[in-house]
Amino acid sequence: MKRTLITVLGAALLVSFVGTASAHIGTNVYPVYELPTSDLPDVRDGTLEDWEDVLPGQSLDHNEFLPLAVADGADIDPSDLAYRVFMAWHSAGNHLYAALERVDDVYVNTYEGGDPINFWQFDSMEFMVDGDHTGGSYNGFSAEEYTEEERKLLTNFQAQQYVAIPESPDGISMGYQGNGAGWVPFPPFGDAGGFNDGNESPNTAVIELYVTPFDELNWNGPELSRRSTLAAGRIIGFQFSIPDFDAGCASCDPGGYHGFHTLSGQPNTWRLAENFVDGELVGCDTGDCGSAPDEITAVEASSWGRIKAGLR
Repeated sequence: MKRTLITVLGAALLVSFVGTASAHIGTNVYPVYELPTSDLPDVRDGTLEDWEDVLPGQSLDHNEFLPLAVADGADIDPSDLAYRVFMAWHSAGNHLYAALERVDDVYVNTYEGGDPINFWQFDSMEFMVDGDHTGGSYNGFSAEEYTEEERKLLTNFQAQQYVAIPESPDGISMGYQGNGAGWVPFPPFGDAGGFNDGNESPNTAVIELYVTPFDELNWNGPELSRRSTLAAGRIIGFQFSIPDFDAGCASCDPGGYHGFHTLSGQPNTWRLAENFVDGELVGCDTGDCGSAPDEITAVEASSWGRIKAGLR
């Protein structure tokens, strides 16, 4: 291998929940390198060697994250929890790829299967993406302001949140935090895998995944949605959050967070895309780099008529 809304509810609402074109936090722009199909990592192979072989190096590590004042509010301390992150993108599949290696003094994953929306309760990784760099609200819409159907449609419409764990008994390692969970996190739009080394302490666990970013994700189906355009030179918004549950899972203890680290150092990234950071898609010139997306993942642009039909 080589190293290498449309308006959903009308124009007035669009202004209220879409930010400016430079709506993210901080001045850093993180490079995200393109890979040809021949160099794509296998997200279910149980190793990070294929990432290391094709990328110049890791994209991030724990030193670039900041702790939030959640429960114990543990600081960044590699003897407690150390981690590194890889990122890449793929033009032919129109996918973003990410992998996390976490070395934890206490690893907590008691997930029993069948409930991927609750992966956040364990030692996991949250990955959020704003493919068109618009910022704005994408979750947490008030029942006092929006009907149930409107909230279902707006949630994750313009940015998306995923949570993944190193392994699960039913083989599903990525959960999608919104409606459309039956298709959004599964091939050809997404997939994930992982493993842990079985050591009690310190434990090394890995999560690997790919997702499709959407400018307009209608939970009713891909044919009603519009993918983000991934192309060299474009700026996207993204965010990683890393929870640490030394004392037990969230369902075992509601205050069980030992630490919660985010790349932007901002709260409420689960609902505000302006609290993401920026990434620049860096192109490559080998294999099928720069090619048009595969037809298998093609989706049509939404229309206001179809959106309204989905609200009925």
